[in-house]
Amino acid sequence: MKVLIIGGVAAGTKVAAKLKRENRNYDVTILTKSKDISYAGCGLPYYVGKVIPGRDQLIVNTPEKFSNLTGVSVLTEVEVTKVNPSDKTVEAINLKTQENLTYNYDKLVIATGADAIMPPIDGVNLKNVFVLRTPDDAENLRSAVEAGDIKRAVVVGGGYIGLEVAENLSLQGVRTTVIDMAKHVLPGFDDELAEYVENHLADQGIMTFTETKLEAILGEEKVEKIKTNNRAFKADAVILSVGIRPNTAFLADSGIELMPNRTIKVNEFLETNIEDIYAVGDCATVSNRLTKNPAWSPMGSTANIAGRVAAKNIAGSKISYPGVLGTAVAKLPQLNVEEPVLQKQLLKKVAITP
Repeated sequence: MKVLIIGGVAAGTKVAAKLKRENRNYDVTILTKSKDISYAGCGLPYYVGKVIPGRDQLIVNTPEKFSNLTGVSVLTEVEVTKVNPSDKTVEAINLKTQENLTYNYDKLVIATGADAIMPPIDGVNLKNVFVLRTPDDAENLRSAVEAGDIKRAVVVGGGYIGLEVAENLSLQGVRTTVIDMAKHVLPGFDDELAEYVENHLADQGIMTFTETKLEAILGEEKVEKIKTNNRAFKADAVILSVGIRPNTAFLADSGIELMPNRTIKVNEFLETNIEDIYAVGDCATVSNRLTKNPAWSPMGSTANIAGRVAAKNIAGSKISYPGVLGTAVAKLPQLNVEEPVLQKQLLKKVAITP
């Protein structure tokens, strides 16, 4: 059986490795547009802050090491541009040579993940505007800090990653401010808890400005200040942490059904609406373990478990993915926070149960 996997971070590599453990005779190939596979995305803020000193500590497996360990063929810098379910092929382009390529499959797994959202405002292409999604992103930000180019930074977005980036920039002596459109940082937290976190961050030298919308990034060639709906902030760098968007645009006209948020719709066996095509990881919607409603859980833990289940099902089992609870944890300066999603869901369930 020939299995083609599009995407090679947590979900894609988990499917590939598990398939080879199920049956060494499977022909398994990973196509990924990145140079890296299997890296620790949650560690990126801590590489910026030098808590993780070496880039190699972010990389779980190189393509060569992964291939040698598993027998999976890994083709990097190959971007899939179209899926053709009718003849079971995908079209791709080699990003190094610009050569157009076609690959065929018996089973297809889509694990293309998600990319950072770039807000449609002026100035996002200036020097020292960063996102934090890949090891290259973290390397670029850390290098700029080490070069002494960044003394003041504004982090746009007060979610988990945004606050962890703020902490680690502050550890490197960068005067850091966080802005967010919402009423408080850490969306999903109760107001009382969020206010406690905001006050705690202020005590640690990280100021937060909520109900503050980024309107433009200003500067000649590099970042000099930002404009918001409330006031302007001087800055040498802007780190955009306003969310992620699933990488599913290439599926247009494929017939694969998407959810309203553009993630891929799958059933309990992680199958799409088209036979022999599966989807896992940040590009797919799964289900909530308690409510059974659709849930988007773009987290490594979800990707790993879903990847194992999908591989077992491709190999002939019929295993249901149990669903996610959605609890999330973040480290802040001298403080750990956890969003009590489970407790909220239980309370809601109790409230609606006779």
